[in-house]
Amino acid sequence: MAEDSIEEKIKECNEIFSRMEKREEKANDEVVKYFDRIHDKLFSYHLFFLAGYISLIAIPSIRISVWWLIIPVFCVARLICIDWSMMNINRKLAHITNLNPNQIRELSKKQNSITLNSLEVILESILTTGGFIWALI
Repeated sequence: MAEDSIEEKIKECNEIFSRMEKREEKANDEVVKYFDRIHDKLFSYHLFFLAGYISLIAIPSIRISVWWLIIPVFCVARLICIDWSMMNINRKLAHITNLNPNQIRELSKKQNSITLNSLEVILESILTTGGFIWALI
């Protein structure tokens, strides 16, 4: 009777652990989705600023340098590079069982680097907003 109870508890623990693993996989997928959503919104946001700067340059009464266009173009280019890197990482992760531990660690480092790049682009977006408002004033 005690053995049945122990086996039931072990089976229950294994089921709980299995559910936790599935939840972990789902959470990892969700993180990638949120990154994609944030990058899509930032991409649209910078294209909006690019159009805004072009409009400001076209208005003769507002004196703004053409060099201001570099900021949103640079941010859009960085977002494209970040998305490209994320795609390459996900391509490699699709075959994770074929990778050795060093390659997995390298992918983890690349993911951390991409996360930092995303944060930098978010901060650059704030600066772009400030620059655009400053140009309007």
